[in-house]
Amino acid sequence: MKLKDIPGVGAKLNEKLVAYYGDEDAALESILKGDVAGLLGMRGMSQRQATTLVQRARGAKYGVSPSDFLATEEAVRIYESLMELLARSAHTDYARQKLGIFFPTSCREMIEENRRFAESATSSASHLVDTDLALHLSIIKPLRKGVGPRVRNRTVAVDSASTLRVLKERGIDRIIDVHLVESLRELRDLAQGYDRVTLLGGTLDSLALSEIEEAESDEDWYLVPERILHRYQENEDLLDAILKAAEILVMSGVVSFDGLEGLLEGFSKLKVDDDPEVRRLDRLIAELEGRVEEAVAWANAELKRRVESCSVTLAGDDLLFALGRGGDLRDVFRSRMGETFQDVLKAARDRATLDLELKGAERAHIEEVISSEVRYPLEEDREAMVHFLRELRKKAEAKRLKSRRDLARDLAGKWELIETLHRGLLEFDVGYSLGCFALQMNLIMPRFVEDPCIGFSEGRNLFLDDPEPVSYSVGPTGLAEPSERTAILSGVNSGGKTTLIDLAAQVVILAQMGLPVPAASSRLSVFQSLYYFGKSRGTLGAGAFEATIRKFSVLAGGEKKLVLADELEAITEPGASAKIIATLLDELSRGGSVAIFVSHLAEDVARFAETDVRIDGIEAQGLDENNQLIVDRNPLYNRLAKSTPELIIDRLARTTEGDERDFYSRLLSKFR
Repeated sequence: MKLKDIPGVGAKLNEKLVAYYGDEDAALESILKGDVAGLLGMRGMSQRQATTLVQRARGAKYGVSPSDFLATEEAVRIYESLMELLARSAHTDYARQKLGIFFPTSCREMIEENRRFAESATSSASHLVDTDLALHLSIIKPLRKGVGPRVRNRTVAVDSASTLRVLKERGIDRIIDVHLVESLRELRDLAQGYDRVTLLGGTLDSLALSEIEEAESDEDWYLVPERILHRYQENEDLLDAILKAAEILVMSGVVSFDGLEGLLEGFSKLKVDDDPEVRRLDRLIAELEGRVEEAVAWANAELKRRVESCSVTLAGDDLLFALGRGGDLRDVFRSRMGETFQDVLKAARDRATLDLELKGAERAHIEEVISSEVRYPLEEDREAMVHFLRELRKKAEAKRLKSRRDLARDLAGKWELIETLHRGLLEFDVGYSLGCFALQMNLIMPRFVEDPCIGFSEGRNLFLDDPEPVSYSVGPTGLAEPSERTAILSGVNSGGKTTLIDLAAQVVILAQMGLPVPAASSRLSVFQSLYYFGKSRGTLGAGAFEATIRKFSVLAGGEKKLVLADELEAITEPGASAKIIATLLDELSRGGSVAIFVSHLAEDVARFAETDVRIDGIEAQGLDENNQLIVDRNPLYNRLAKSTPELIIDRLARTTEGDERDFYSRLLSKFR
């Protein structure tokens, strides 16, 4: 099979598909697997076009066309409405798109393949009823693949143009600054502008430069661990849903995923900023300047208060020392008030570092920032502060970078597993959504038989919110004694005749898609096509009538068809309509097809028909006090149902007296 074998694939589309997927084999394989989501990535490809392309490809594989079975617009309408219902059960856009590739067909091989898939899907869904799988699957979207924020406080230095070119080809420069350096001086200058410089290369001896680290690896996890971690971080909620969904499937025994435990462990360590030492350093960096400024202001106020509240008496030798050569009044103050000054300084440093959890030499840095020099007013040493903050940032970055590198190295080889798991869950949701649909709607797999027929017990119209179960059979299904293959369905207006043939259409469409049907049990044959003629909106003019009759001509022939028609008599005069319907039923009966015609002309049709035509009726027992029908929706075989006018006249004949009652009785006799 080639791409050109798919109907609708011309030279231009063939070329686009090959370019998009890389080669023809890859394109054909993806399309046959139902890659609607992938096709939507092609420029100019709509979802309808993608779905149609996949349907045609699958049809070509089995020698059928998606349009073969649904022979009328009304049949297509029922199919599309069913697909909308099915799509609502999907938990992911991927499943919603891929479920659209199912279509009804007369090909037994395709039907059986779909049946096996649907049965397996329903079985899997039944094991997952009491889980939160649907909730987690509904969160799963396409994986985001952004570049991530640029790293600005570090840089990578290289000592050769070829290394620089390789890093740019890998896109490293889009995430972090990459510089070409040719001397230690350039390297030292570079270090002044960054918290950390990583040197990649062997021509420069940077051992003498403590602020430079020599790269241990040229891989992404080492040079830019953020590149790897960002993929996980930007998909954090999505990955959480993926892993939880996978856990549920594994614990339920439905699916197994290799490497899941390692992913769970790695994902739990993803939040590298939870390192307590990094948190301590970040807090120290964020609060230190403000704390020092507040402490210095307090110290100045406290010194002023203490000095103003005390008096100092100078002894004669103190005065002579201060006035003498080289004397300084501050020395006198230091000797008399030094203890008070040191008490205030100590209190100020304690206030500045309260709860900041200083470690090691960090307290010595505070003593440099808040100097012990006797002076007033006190001032922080800005140069010492800048130096201290820079050291703290480098220390925090080194700690953070090590954690990031360790985690990135562990996760670097797992992204492919994440993508595999992601694809697997999306693909699983296709079947799971179908299984959920079958369970929610209480569907069962129908049984196919050879003789032309269709029947179901306790069938439920899926288009109604609270349908009344209905049983009906046409042809030798074994579900009911009558076995005629053509039937006229009579009954009162609003009795459920249209709903019943809608249900028959739903059953045959779902069955020939290979999917379960809405009934307690069902038997039918595989039909070549479905013709559904809906109600006409009024008597047709000559031209429209001719066009309609031409449509009916296709019903002649030996092909096994299911024909459903709703009040065809509305297309022309009643007498002519009965003859037309009778002729159509004769043609269908002779050709081996099955037909259900809803008609108010049942007796006239039966009179004109040349073959056996069964008349069934949806019988109403009468009207309630609000003139609402009291009706049993299950058709009675070989029973002409009463009409609504007959029911009304019958009630009037029973509830009136005298001449009025005699009139209604005479009128009622005309109906019998």
